[in-house]
Amino acid sequence: MDILPDKSTFMRLAAISSRVPVCGQEKIPGLDISKIFQELFSETKNSFLFESANGPEETARYSLMGGGCCKIIEIKGQRASLFQDGELISKWDLPGPAIDLLNFDKNVLPVDYLPHFWGGWVGFIGYEAGAWFESLPVRKSPENNVPDFLFMEVERLFLYDHIAEDLKFILSPKTDGTSSSYIELKEEVQKIWGNISASLKDSGEIQESYIASQPSTPLPSNGLKSNLSETDYTERVEKAKTYIQEGDIYQANLAQKFETQFNGNPFELYGKLRKVNPSPFSGYLNFQEFSLVSSSPERLVKVHEQNIETRPIAGTRPRGKKDAEDQALSQELLLNPKERAEHLMLVDLERNDLGRICKTGSVSVTDFMFLEKYSHVSHIVSNIRGDLKQEVSVYDILKSVFPGGTITGCPKIRCMEIISELEPVRRGPYSGSFGYIGFGPYMDLNIIIRSIVVCDEIASFHVGAGIVADSNPQKEYQETIDKAAAMIQALSLH
Repeated sequence: MDILPDKSTFMRLAAISSRVPVCGQEKIPGLDISKIFQELFSETKNSFLFESANGPEETARYSLMGGGCCKIIEIKGQRASLFQDGELISKWDLPGPAIDLLNFDKNVLPVDYLPHFWGGWVGFIGYEAGAWFESLPVRKSPENNVPDFLFMEVERLFLYDHIAEDLKFILSPKTDGTSSSYIELKEEVQKIWGNISASLKDSGEIQESYIASQPSTPLPSNGLKSNLSETDYTERVEKAKTYIQEGDIYQANLAQKFETQFNGNPFELYGKLRKVNPSPFSGYLNFQEFSLVSSSPERLVKVHEQNIETRPIAGTRPRGKKDAEDQALSQELLLNPKERAEHLMLVDLERNDLGRICKTGSVSVTDFMFLEKYSHVSHIVSNIRGDLKQEVSVYDILKSVFPGGTITGCPKIRCMEIISELEPVRRGPYSGSFGYIGFGPYMDLNIIIRSIVVCDEIASFHVGAGIVADSNPQKEYQETIDKAAAMIQALSLH
């Protein structure tokens, strides 16, 4: 096991940066980091596992995990709270001051031996938080104990690089810059690495023994109930099309919500969903009151130092049962005029979103309308990149890009007003985002789709479809069912 940096480099960096990460690393080919998470954190509240289970290197290089986080920012409606070890230490009547705590620290500098996230804040922001950034209708009261925003401060985490096949344990507390602080951090790294050695050797046996020892009694798929019947949903599609015909909007995403009783283990459910539908932005968040299980394929926003990018997905077809059918469906998706027009419109929306916070002339489409295939569906994907202006805050970034246009529609604000009118319940985490915001200038947030919320022994998820002028209501309804297939299968597995 190697420890980075050495003492002299640490001392040099500590003189100019308030946090200097120290890490131990070792090459471990083919590591399944979820099995290590099971051993170390599966029963730990305020824990997280972000996995890049499938996808290109641009989205599926790093997986990370940690747990037992002590400092929590929670926002419900307009009220924000900061907790330390479960005790309330600050509160605000508006969310802005709490979100400002997540700003990249000007006194923290990037380090070349860890050119990615090495500590900061991990959590999620729900769809209704969009009302903090724009004047939007107040939605109905929450149906459960899930807040609108919850982030944990992370100063200790494991990170696995799937390309280099290195596992890292990283420490990033504030440092006083003394040689004794480096010695203390180095000793903690060595201690933790010693503790996980047995887990690393036995990781191949963890999954089976863990699943066998945990109770799981989720209802099968016929126990799922939607808040909208097919008739209800198609009537709402027609109303959205009326808004389009009247010139209010060009496109809108409409969702329905499924739920069922669930008395099983949320992490086991995550393992099933991960197996059924591996995705580049998969993840498991386990908080005090609820768990979030996700196999999302879509990135909302990534920041790497001064570069920012977004990766919209718009356009969906089910996978074929045989190769020939699958190829035909893929070609039809890529050549379909409706799907291409919808995707282009959303690419333009996302370019405009980034343009609000990027240097003039720096925003460009780096990848345009390519196909990504997942277990149950195929999607059209593009990638957009720009250079951030100076002094852009985390609040500025979220205000510009949140929530993602692919799950609202265009123009975004009017679509969100129509969603509030047509959808009978709050979306909650669905179509919000989860991920990390670094002490240094690193951020990666997904869009929460293909995801299940487990709270108060209820498992629930939303699925939506993009509605345009020539949408067929029955086909849009069927698209939501196609998208629901992975979650239904995961909940049905015994």
